Amino acid sequence: MKSEKLVALALLLTFFVMSCEQRKPVSTTTGALRVEVDESISNVLRAIADSFQLTYTQSKITVVPVEAREAIADFINDSVRVIVTAREFNEEELAVLKKYPDIEWKGYKCALDAVAVIGHKNNPLKQLRVSELDSIFEGSLTRWSTTSQRGGKGKLIDVSIGGINSSVNEVFRKKILKDKPFTPTALKISSTDSLVKYVEKNPNAIGIVGINWLRNRKENLTVFALGQPGSRPDSTEDFGRYYTPVQAHIYRNYYPITRPVCIYSREYGYTVAAGFIAYVNAIHGQQRFLKEGLVPVTMPVRLVETTSKQVQ
Repeated sequence: MKSEKLVALALLLTFFVMSCEQRKPVSTTTGALRVEVDESISNVLRAIADSFQLTYTQSKITVVPVEAREAIADFINDSVRVIVTAREFNEEELAVLKKYPDIEWKGYKCALDAVAVIGHKNNPLKQLRVSELDSIFEGSLTRWSTTSQRGGKGKLIDVSIGGINSSVNEVFRKKILKDKPFTPTALKISSTDSLVKYVEKNPNAIGIVGINWLRNRKENLTVFALGQPGSRPDSTEDFGRYYTPVQAHIYRNYYPITRPVCIYSREYGYTVAAGFIAYVNAIHGQQRFLKEGLVPVTMPVRLVETTSKQVQ
C-alpha cells in the first residue's frame, strides 16, 4: 500500500512538471534564430541583429550571408525559416510557392536600397548615361573615353560583377540590361568586399554593388551619377539631370536602379523570429537602415533640401 502511494505521488509530480513545461510562456525576445541574408545587404542586417541581441540578452540571432537566389531556394525547401533579400520574389519563385499551397509564408518590405555603379577614384568620368551603362555591361562599349563622343580611344574597360545568383546582378540585368546577359569578359567576383577592393585598386575597373558597401569607402571610389538625357523623373526636375544613389534620390525614385529590401518568414506565433522582424521594422532597425545609407519604409521620412540643385 505504501509503495502504491509512492508510485501515485511520483506520477502526480511527473504530471505537475510536464504541465509546467507545457505552460512555459513563449517569448519574442528569447531563443535562437538563424537568418540567411542577401550578401549585398549583410552588413546592415548584421548590425541590426547585434543591436537586437544587446537589447535582449537571452536571444541569439545568427546572420548567414548568402546569395539571394540561394537564400530563396533554402527558404522554399524549408531549410531556413527567415530570410532577408534585396529584391522581391521573382515570377519563377512565386510560381513555385503557389504550386505548394501548404507552404505558408509572409513578406515584409523594410527598406529601400540601390545598386551603385562604382569606378576607380581617379576615373575622370563622374557620370554615365543609362544607355552607356547598358553598352558597357553587355560588351558593345569596351573602352573608356573622356571626349564628348565617348568614342573608344581610351583604355579597355575592366567590367567586374558579383556572383551569378546575386541580387545586385539580377536587379541590374532587369533594370539596365533589360534581361540581356553580361559581357562574357566580365570578371566574376563572388564577394562584394573583394569586388570593391578590386575596383579601388584598378584604374580601368567598373563594378556594381549594394550601397551598404559604400559606407566609409566613398572617398576611395568614383560613384557614378546616372541619367537619361532628354528625360526627367517628374515635372519638378530639369531634363537630363544625373543622379547619384543618395537617400533623397532613392526615396523619390529619381535614381534608376532602386530595389526593395524584404524579410520573408515561415514562422508563426510569438517566437523570437516575430520579435526580430518587429525590431527590424520598428524605430531601432529603421534608424540603422538610415545610418547605413538605405531608406526606411515603415517610419516617416523627411527630406530637407537647401536648394533644388545641391543634392547630386
